[in-house]
Amino acid sequence: MHSAAGDAAGVLAAAGGRLVIEIQASPRLSIDSQEGTVKGPGGSVRLEPKVMDVLQLLSRHAGRVVSRNELMDAVWPDVVVTEHTLSRCVYQLRNQLGKIAGDPDQPLIETLPKRGYRLLADVGTITAHTPSPAPVDPASLPVIPYVIGQWVRAERFYGRTAQIAEILDGSRNCIWLLGTRRIGKTSLLKQLEYIADTSRDRRFFPLFWDFQGTATPGELHLNFNDALLDAEDRLERMNIAVSEVEADDLFVSLERLRRLLRRKEFGLLLLCDEVEELIELHRKDPSLLRKLRHAMQSREDIRTVLASTIRLWSLAHQKDDTSPFLHGFTPPLYIERFSDDEAQSLIEQAHLAPEQRPVYRDGDVEAIRNHCNNHPYLVQLVCKRYLETGDLGEAVEHVATDSMVSYFFSVDFDMLSDNEQDVIRMIAGNVARTSNAMNDELALGADRLAGTLRRLENLGFIRCNEAREFTLANDFFHRWLLSEGDDAATHAVPAEKMPANVIVVPPPVDKPSSRGFFAELRRRKVFRVAIAYVVVAWLLLQLGEILFDFLEVPTWAGKLLIAFLTLGLPVAIFLAWAFELTPEGVKRDDDIDRSG
Repeated sequence: MHSAAGDAAGVLAAAGGRLVIEIQASPRLSIDSQEGTVKGPGGSVRLEPKVMDVLQLLSRHAGRVVSRNELMDAVWPDVVVTEHTLSRCVYQLRNQLGKIAGDPDQPLIETLPKRGYRLLADVGTITAHTPSPAPVDPASLPVIPYVIGQWVRAERFYGRTAQIAEILDGSRNCIWLLGTRRIGKTSLLKQLEYIADTSRDRRFFPLFWDFQGTATPGELHLNFNDALLDAEDRLERMNIAVSEVEADDLFVSLERLRRLLRRKEFGLLLLCDEVEELIELHRKDPSLLRKLRHAMQSREDIRTVLASTIRLWSLAHQKDDTSPFLHGFTPPLYIERFSDDEAQSLIEQAHLAPEQRPVYRDGDVEAIRNHCNNHPYLVQLVCKRYLETGDLGEAVEHVATDSMVSYFFSVDFDMLSDNEQDVIRMIAGNVARTSNAMNDELALGADRLAGTLRRLENLGFIRCNEAREFTLANDFFHRWLLSEGDDAATHAVPAEKMPANVIVVPPPVDKPSSRGFFAELRRRKVFRVAIAYVVVAWLLLQLGEILFDFLEVPTWAGKLLIAFLTLGLPVAIFLAWAFELTPEGVKRDDDIDRSG
């Protein structure tokens, strides 16, 4: 049996080389630590690094219970994390393994309450190919103060001053905190929890409620009880016992907590994370969400903050509800890029003592901000690589080719609507575009396009310069989009117009994008021409039928007219594709300069 310290060393050593584990489950699974993948009969899946570390550690001790503390000490040896972080990793692991194993109803990981987790499979072989590392003097390693991929609070938290003020001091009691992945939603909730708990002018009792893993109504109740247990120490400081609050029904528990806090002249600050899980719950039990919304909104002494991605928009228009779940939570409070001052404080680690702060060469801080467009996750990732390599160019290249960064871009981009994706591709392909130019090509309508641009800007995908031209938000997203090989993203981009800090990756020709093709059809007004032609042809046939009867024209003439109009449709479509009417006359589409 290995110690937790030994397990940590084993996991880290495997990450440095290559660890291949064969799980003798039914069906059989194969783990490759270097690739970060798990393969099974249902395909393969790439896991996030910490999720992979959890799986490796469970695999090393297959069949026995690995405690939560043991897992957290091994996987997060130098980072303070809560059990919610581990629960989130295990939840993702169960979901991913279920997909590739082909039997989601047969979990491979067992949860033993208050004890830990156990892998329900035999490990057949463990093959490690690890290079022998050269001895390293710990004193020679740079101190890395940045936290990557984990939530932070207190002295490690930077920025979000305006959002914090609006949530804690504003007049709204129902707030939807909306942002992309890795933008810092959980950290903001945790900071709100910290401020509400430690402020001298305390008005709220904070309760952090993580919805991750809530697939059934029963699990929603259990997660609320977990939130109460996490807050047990703070409740006891207010002379409230968890047993006074707990009930079999979460709505009874919530009402009890609200009343107990009101007696002590406190409001309840309900901080809800990963709220996208409610989408599936609504499909299974719409009445549950109606009750939940009523509980969150019906009292003045409850302030509810929902944190999610744009997937939650689907709950804004439920046809079976008179009042959709998000009614009262909109418009959302967007969480996106830092301000320049906030980003600079984060890069320079202004909360640390001067002698502990990282040192940067002149101009590098501003360069990092510009590369990342003040995105906090990207900023910290670049800064971490910078301190490790000592070279900004190398750090930027590391981040640009980081598979996890690409993964997050891909997930966020796939959540967007077709119109939003088309707008982003058009901006990427032309570097800078005005709204008028985009409206002429996309034909969305001025109001609809303005709303789309505003939403994409609020989400941090695009930005608007002083000339009212729109560009992509940061270099890394631009490079990722170009590397996806979408024809619309690289349409007619002269090399001299590309920013100096953007490296164009030629798209593979064997992976055409159907979505980009349809966007091009819309841009060239092919659909409009086809519809107009069909309408005119129908009118001509009606007119011909009347005239032919009156003039007693032979029936073959009517058939000839139908054939002529039918053959004319593909000709009209071809002309619409190849040519365009401009103020200078009819021109070939490829000869038109669309850079302005």
